[in-house]
Amino acid sequence: MKKTILFTSLVLLLFAACRKANNPTVYDLGVDVQVTFDKDNVQVAIDNQPLLNTQVTTNELLGLATSISTVNTEGKHTIKVVVNGTVVKTENFTQSGELYVGINYNKTAGDISFKFSPHRFIYD
Repeated sequence: MKKTILFTSLVLLLFAACRKANNPTVYDLGVDVQVTFDKDNVQVAIDNQPLLNTQVTTNELLGLATSISTVNTEGKHTIKVVVNGTVVKTENFTQSGELYVGINYNKTAGDISFKFSPHRFIYD
């Protein structure tokens, strides 16, 4: 009887371990549209999946236009940002825990930049 219980427990443990290996870990992903946006149409996609498509303006006191929270699987991903339909920036990143992405826009230079952090951005 003890052997049967032990064997059954080991088989269940093995199935649980295999099941976990087939399911990727999911972590929080925060995307903050940050500074120098002024009535700009912003599109954000993660792995070609739309996350945001709206007009934004940065609150100068906070340094934040808008913030999006979602979840993402562990591994390699791509973020694509389009501002006003003409300025495009794509970047690859790896997520292995909670991740927060800050998006900044330099209208004069026509440049989009990213900041990646394992911690939430703080706005005062």
